[in-house]
Amino acid sequence: MTLENNNSIKTFAIMASGSGSNAENLIQTSRKLGANLACLICDQSSAKVLDRCKRLDVKAIIMEKTSSKERHEQEILAVLKEMEVNWLLLAGYMRLLSENFLSHFYDPAKDRNQVVNIHPSLLPEYPGLGGYQRAYEDQVERSGATVHFVDGGIDTGPIIEQGSFKREKNDDLASFTARGLALEHTLYARILEKIIKGQV
Repeated sequence: MTLENNNSIKTFAIMASGSGSNAENLIQTSRKLGANLACLICDQSSAKVLDRCKRLDVKAIIMEKTSSKERHEQEILAVLKEMEVNWLLLAGYMRLLSENFLSHFYDPAKDRNQVVNIHPSLLPEYPGLGGYQRAYEDQVERSGATVHFVDGGIDTGPIIEQGSFKREKNDDLASFTARGLALEHTLYARILEKIIKGQV
């Protein structure tokens, strides 16, 4: 897979592992904007995101890890290459992608991988799992979400954009998290539109 061959045409794939609210948001946004969404890759056969794909009539490909990480990634790359995918949108994909995998989406002209993730915190605070819960338990006055390019680390790639929300007096963890998720949907949709327009 080489970006030089067809980099002017943006073909997207979503990668997800869980319930898929961000994935559904991206699907709806891509349709509204006329984006070329090839498929959704899921590594969990019981993930609820697959139900969303069925309801929304989106091609979902289940690719569970049955061998080594290297072999699993090669199998995913083969599928994405066949569909000429050159942009990946991670939406709760719970596996760390290797630098070798990411190199297949590297754009030398812009010196970055065309792989984007959304994370539930104001990075570099609270990387990894449980961003909202950790922020809530620390009683931070403000939390947020971050859209960033993906590199070989855990939520360490260059930040594209962040959004924040204020902790309310009567917040519990559920309400705190719900406001964060709503922000994620707005933020990720905006970034997808910018990618499509060549503004990222």
